[in-house]
Amino acid sequence: MKITREDLENYKNTSEQLDELNAVLSSKKKQFEEDNQEMIKQINNLNEVLDANKDILKVCAEAEYRTTGEKKLLGGIGIRVGISLIYDDGNALKWAMEHSLALSLDKKRFEQLAKTENIDFVEKLEKITVTFPKEIEVKK
Repeated sequence: MKITREDLENYKNTSEQLDELNAVLSSKKKQFEEDNQEMIKQINNLNEVLDANKDILKVCAEAEYRTTGEKKLLGGIGIRVGISLIYDDGNALKWAMEHSLALSLDKKRFEQLAKTENIDFVEKLEKITVTFPKEIEVKK
């Protein structure tokens, strides 16, 4: 099978059409951003405020969980508790080889085992994740 002149022309025409449309779209996007500069600025500012508020809620939620043990909090905010592992890869590989688990370290499998087994060189830290519902419920 050979490349034909028709195939090349189709490719070139399609590529040129795509370039033209991308140029038009780029121009319209630029114009939209210029026309809506103030609204875009407000959206960016509100996103920054929302992120700051979310950070405050996370700190408060984690503190409330640590004090009360309650995982379902006001507004539908929730707490998930997991385990974070801290270990040396070399020690983990040595342990895995001693237990006939690997010739190389399978971190995923090792971490699954380390979460349920007591391995002397692995430190387990409680990992708390604050979850947010799609819509916060504010009851009056």
